[in-house]
Amino acid sequence: MSAAAWENFHKATLELAKSAALKQRLTDAFSRHLQDMAASEMPRELRGDFESLRKRMTQVSPLRGESAVVATVRKMSLDEADACAARIVALLDALHRVNGSDNAAAASLQTGEPGHAQGSRRPKDSTDTTVRIPTLISINRA
Repeated sequence: MSAAAWENFHKATLELAKSAALKQRLTDAFSRHLQDMAASEMPRELRGDFESLRKRMTQVSPLRGESAVVATVRKMSLDEADACAARIVALLDALHRVNGSDNAAAASLQTGEPGHAQGSRRPKDSTDTTVRIPTLISINRA
């Protein structure tokens, strides 16, 4: 995985956490941090999801003076915008998971022990919070 892909998704997620209206945050997040990112920067198993997001975020032809992202988000319902924002966060989560498994694989090559870094004696149980990545929580709007 490219460190640039992780950084771009991290910055996009930070844009989504700002206090502006959802459609504005989504437009800014995608336009500023993801629109120009090459799919080849994503891990192979996430490229299709990223391309699907890109296609969804640019499917409407723009009016004069606006981008395809602006036009597409303008035409989205709030539920559609919410789903696209959630997909960005889910892709960041997936990048963390892929990166975590890459690090575990590299550590196992160094030590011969799967899932353990060199010199580490951490237990493999599910309560070890230094190893686990939290599951994405879905929040329903009232």
